[in-house]
This record gives sequence, structure tokens and C-alpha cells, in this order.
Amino acid sequence: MVTVVYVLANVAYFVILSKEEILSSPAVAVSFGHHTLSKVTWLIPIFVSLSCFGGVNGVLFTSARLFMTGSQEGHLPDLFSFVHIDKLTPIPSLIFTCLASLAMLLVSDVFVLINYYSQILWFSVAASIAGMLWLRYRKPQMPRPIKVNLIIPVLFLCCCAFLIIFPIPTHPWNTVIGVGITLTGIPVYYLCVKSKKADKYNVVSSRLTKTIQKIFNVTYPLAEQKLAP
Repeated sequence: MVTVVYVLANVAYFVILSKEEILSSPAVAVSFGHHTLSKVTWLIPIFVSLSCFGGVNGVLFTSARLFMTGSQEGHLPDLFSFVHIDKLTPIPSLIFTCLASLAMLLVSDVFVLINYYSQILWFSVAASIAGMLWLRYRKPQMPRPIKVNLIIPVLFLCCCAFLIIFPIPTHPWNTVIGVGITLTGIPVYYLCVKSKKADKYNVVSSRLTKTIQKIFNVTYPLAEQKLAP
């Protein structure tokens, strides 16, 4: 139902607005409202804001638990796997998500930020889907709680490839900078995960871990509380 509504909304944009209006408009939905809703055009920004609020709410929940799972798998420092003793909330991961979000607000041009984020986001999503397809081929006997027809992920990968490749000729620097931002995770991984054998790292990590545990009342999750298998 949601997919149908989104498709029909985009079809309506193309029917009502010209190509020049779509390309020049900073907010296509608002331009659409000026043509169709007349005196109640002000409703469009309100509903868009509510939609964004719902999307952000979902991203906050999922992103924090992605950091938590990554930490449990050994891809991030152990600190991010902590959960609250009573509420089971991944507080360190949520705080990191909050700080990263606030850092993004420092970018003056929100459209540039969207371009950086979107392309890398779809590349990460495509890589995840491709990885699951590869596991389905290489390890067909693995337990799969959810299994869909192969046509669906293949079509989705084609859409992701379009969203990744199409902007490169017109905005190549956005791609380069987006890839550069992604690659900054490599030194963090080697410094905070791979270098666990270093004495100085163990001392600093141990002190930081104890401090975080005391402040936020968090600890390592029990086996049944872990999100990772």
C-alpha cells in the first residue's frame, strides 16, 4: 500500500508539474501544492515535517542497534555493545548516533549533505543485499527466518545500482567525498578494534569503559539479549 501511494504521488508530480518546474523547485511537493491545493498549500510542509519526524525516529532506533550489533561482531569497540541494566537500551550507541547527527548539522548546505549521504547509503544497502545473496548461494543450508523470491532482491539491487551510478557523471566530487568519508572508518577500526593487544589501548579502554558504566548504568548484554546471532 505504501509503495502504491509513493508511486502515485510521483506520477501526480509529473502530471501536474513541467520538467522545468521539477528541476528548479527546491521542494517539489510544495510546488505541487501551489497548483492543486490553492489556499491550503501550507499543509504540505507540515505533513512533510511529520513524515521526516517519523523517519528520523525509525533511523534513531535502527542505527543505534546497528552499532550495537557491529560491536558484538567485533567490528566496533566493545563500548557500543553496552545496554542499560534495567531498560536494555543501547545508551552508548544512541549517544554516538546523536553526536554524529549533531555534527552533520554543522554542514551549511543541507543539499550537499543529502548528496553525500544518499549515494553512500544506497551503496551500503546494495552491498548488504549482495552479501545476503552471496550467502544464499554459498551456504544454502543456513537458517533463514525470512526468505523471499530472488526476483525481489535482484530488482532492488538494480534500483540501487541506478541510484549509485547515475549521479557520478554529473556530480563526481560528491562521490569522491562520500567514499572518503566512508573510508575514515578504516583507521578507527584498526585503532579501536585491531589494536586491542596494545597495553596503552587496554588501559585507556578499561578506564573509559568503567566510567561509562558508572555514568549510564550500562553493562554487557546477556546472551539472550544480544541482537547478533
